[in-house]
Amino acid sequence: MLPKAYANCTQPIAICVHLKQIMVSLTRKVRSAGRSSGSVEITLPPEMQALEGIECRLILRDGARPEIVIQPDVSMASSVFTDLWEQLRQALQQVGEIGAFRLADFDVSFLPPRHWNERPPLSYRDALALHRSKHEAEPADPSGLSYVVTFLAVGAAQRLGLKERYALVFGVIVGYLVSGICAGNGTDFEQDVALQLLNDPRDPDAPALGALFNTNRWAEAREGFRRLFEQVQAWQENPSLYDEHRQRWWNQFSAQPRVDSLWEDSSL
Repeated sequence: MLPKAYANCTQPIAICVHLKQIMVSLTRKVRSAGRSSGSVEITLPPEMQALEGIECRLILRDGARPEIVIQPDVSMASSVFTDLWEQLRQALQQVGEIGAFRLADFDVSFLPPRHWNERPPLSYRDALALHRSKHEAEPADPSGLSYVVTFLAVGAAQRLGLKERYALVFGVIVGYLVSGICAGNGTDFEQDVALQLLNDPRDPDAPALGALFNTNRWAEAREGFRRLFEQVQAWQENPSLYDEHRQRWWNQFSAQPRVDSLWEDSSL
């Protein structure tokens, strides 16, 4: 809701929603919030739904072309990143120490980017949705969970010595195991390997697929995560072996890997 001062505005207002590096420019009409309230409202698009219940700071940039800027409080999203990172830290204890979470190591924005190159991307929108699912008993969006965990795991893998393609492979595997959903980007081979290594017959107490989120079972997955990391590390040390194993697996199904736009700049 906007203050009473804007109640007499009948023209469309340009609203800039500043979300880190992304600027979304919208055109909306201001409408009354009710005769007795004296306030007015502006409807935001569905992409901003995660802002429901989030405190936002309104700034009027006055002048010949006035603007209303909305700055959301994303501190809750940051806590989600930190909490999930600490869970990963537990799960990777047998591999190495990944240290504390640093937001500066990631390319953070409100909306998930369609492309990325250097730093792994994180989405405030997905993190806010996960926060709501934990505290308001709402079902978590599995795609948002997969996205956040995947790229946190990419960052963790980079700290443990995996580079570029193989850090992404490890991240995709972890995102799949934690969320329980397929990333839909031609990573079926990696997901199959993940299931085989996580569910080793010698480790009957390993958590089931998708059983880690919102639980305290991450420590139980240490053996499985160690096996997964060692496999990806072996592929990095011998790239031709990785390509050979992957191609042989795909040839069994006479299919070619699919490529989703999110991964175009960093395909496996």
